[in-house]
Amino acid sequence: MIKQPNIVLFLTDDHGAWANGCYGNPEVQTPTIDALAYNGTRFAKAYTPTPVCSPARACLLTGKTASQVGIHDWLEEAIPEIGERDWLGGTKTLFEYLSGAGYHTGLSGKWHLGQSHLTPKGADYYFGLSGWQGAHNGAYTYVRNGKMLELTGNKSRFISDHAIDFLDTVPEDKPFFLNIGYIATHSPYHQGAHDPLQTARYQDCAFAEIPPWDPHPWVKNEGGGNQLSEGDLRDRYIGYYASVTETDDNVARFVAALKDRGHWENTVIIYTSDHGCAIGHNGFFGKGNSTRPLNMYEVSLRVPLIISGAGVAAQVLENYVDHYDSFRTICELAGDKAPISELNTGRSYAPLLGGGTINWDDTRVGEYGDLRMIRDQRWKLVWRYPAGPHALFDLVADPRERRNLYHARPEIAAELKRRMDAYYAERDLAELSGLRVKEQPAHNGRSEAWRDGKREARGLQVY
Repeated sequence: MIKQPNIVLFLTDDHGAWANGCYGNPEVQTPTIDALAYNGTRFAKAYTPTPVCSPARACLLTGKTASQVGIHDWLEEAIPEIGERDWLGGTKTLFEYLSGAGYHTGLSGKWHLGQSHLTPKGADYYFGLSGWQGAHNGAYTYVRNGKMLELTGNKSRFISDHAIDFLDTVPEDKPFFLNIGYIATHSPYHQGAHDPLQTARYQDCAFAEIPPWDPHPWVKNEGGGNQLSEGDLRDRYIGYYASVTETDDNVARFVAALKDRGHWENTVIIYTSDHGCAIGHNGFFGKGNSTRPLNMYEVSLRVPLIISGAGVAAQVLENYVDHYDSFRTICELAGDKAPISELNTGRSYAPLLGGGTINWDDTRVGEYGDLRMIRDQRWKLVWRYPAGPHALFDLVADPRERRNLYHARPEIAAELKRRMDAYYAERDLAELSGLRVKEQPAHNGRSEAWRDGKREARGLQVY
């Protein structure tokens, strides 16, 4: 690896790992992302620590757990007391770490951690969504370096335009760090919400890679519930695949700009998503908050993680990694001048990127409010505080997580619970913990504060 390479972090929204050609889907068109994967390192088993956007982004950008920063659900920024609050407080982010390491830093696209109308601390350049992200196309008020900017058109294109603009602001004597946050793959999924030129690509698609629709008993779908016709389903499939290809087209635009400006040979590109996304998988649409109780299914947790560019080997790695590890890796790539607090979790996988080997623990741990999860190569335990329902899945024998073995294998559940508790004993601040909701009135086995997004926002206000 070269010393202090330029680093570009694509952090997209709701882009499941399964929805990429390089992850085995022959129907979705992702030629640029696939090329990055084939010429770089693709992690076959990459995870988010929490299956909803704001806390997932906080985990990647701070290297801390949700229970260390106090963000436990998506931030409904349309509510002033939420949108205008600095939810990270004094917690340092990658922008601050890398700025301290001598980098010129920027963000183009989604922030979603409070005060989206302000430039994030440590960022030298900011083009973003000034509040709730809204529709994928149409009129919207953006913010560019502290000034409001009214634009009408496609959000992915505008985010790419300003990511390219950032490149022209970088001083010649500095490396740069740029976070690009597309929202195209976020709901609404139906094809009418997306560019007709993109949806036209999928009118004849068989969507053979999507399992047959079998509504989950806990389903809580956007505008559909259990009553989705075959036409409704196909409409959503077309829209989602079109949004993936829209994202890929814009990644291609930015890669071309990097090459045109002579940055390609000294830049590391990281492509990932905040969390996974189900498009009918496991009987729901969306992620961890698309069911009640909330879920930790693999389709909600699995993200693409592709790293390509300067000094990165062409390979596929089977190590189980997550956003905490990506935070550590980015800091290591930036050099020794980027200090890391002892409170940060995760481990750098940087030595693997050049083709090296290191001992690695494949255990992954995650949380979503008062829901916690631990998994290894075979078993996954899902623990819902305070009273369940808990779940234990054998991911080798039952990869679609249909058979709950919690009562059948109590010894395995107990050992995983012990390991999970030990993990959070070192990574849970009492005043910011997701388990604070256990003190709230229960509702259908769930804490009241976690059963409705708007009620969460106006009520508990700990996420």
